[in-house]
Amino acid sequence: MTRPIADLVRARTLDSLNSPRYRDRVARTAVVAAARRRFVAGGQVDDAVAEAQRLRRTHRMAALHPLLEPVTDTGGIDRTVTEAVTAIERVAPVTAGGDYHPEIYLAPEHLGLGVDPARAAAALARVCAVGDAHRVDITLRSGAVEDVDSLLDLVERTREDHPRLTTSLVARRHRSEVDAARLAGSGARVRLVRGGTGSSGTDSWQDPHEADLAYARCLAILLGSGSHTVVATHEPLLLDLADGLADQSGRGPEGLEYQFFLGAQPDLQMRTADAGHRVRVLVPYGSRWLDYLEDLARRPSGLRSLAAVLAGQG
Repeated sequence: MTRPIADLVRARTLDSLNSPRYRDRVARTAVVAAARRRFVAGGQVDDAVAEAQRLRRTHRMAALHPLLEPVTDTGGIDRTVTEAVTAIERVAPVTAGGDYHPEIYLAPEHLGLGVDPARAAAALARVCAVGDAHRVDITLRSGAVEDVDSLLDLVERTREDHPRLTTSLVARRHRSEVDAARLAGSGARVRLVRGGTGSSGTDSWQDPHEADLAYARCLAILLGSGSHTVVATHEPLLLDLADGLADQSGRGPEGLEYQFFLGAQPDLQMRTADAGHRVRVLVPYGSRWLDYLEDLARRPSGLRSLAAVLAGQG
């Protein structure tokens, strides 16, 4: 069977970004520089704050996403906390107001969940406390499938004192319907993602149609509860489904928001915001931007946006 062109483009892109031989050379190309300008706010937190201000003027919210070095020791955990606290303190005064809560988006591995779980819990609690004081919310990325139980336990403990903490859930994983019911039952705030292509067939749906159906089932569970739900996808079919399920559940704008990647389908972002929906944009910044572009290329919607840049349409 002929391999789909999209898969070939994705494989070629990832091979280039992953190759030690070509990585530095690829990073200096004009095409990758254009992709960086479109999809990454910059290298410093002030670049991300400026982007958050711009989004605010177009009725979109921001989730600042520091692109951090992998954590291998407790010193790395401290650096994550310092970066998160700095981002909170910088973004709060310039974007808050009314019911607007900017966010900080963190990966559990950057809190050291797999290095020192107790210290990771203390670090998350500290970040959440600073966020509460400044009306800035915290969202955790989903992390590896083998760490899901540890992550959910951490979220449940932390939410006792910081109920606005949001956790991400990868819909294409076989276990996610059960996890969605668990989170919905506790009233947790959930960011639902479809999931990229890197998961194993032993734990995740591989067929795109099955992944869409899994997203639909998880979304129905979350929207049927009173939990705040974030629909984090660019897929038109799933966005239409979210609209329909939200109407059926009587969900108002406070209980549902749509999240997009910076630079990806900006026209869709604006149309969604102009229609009165709550729209949040993930705003990455920092030195690990090439790793971020690699991660973006693993996602079908991200690959389409990167392909637009490659075609000179970015």
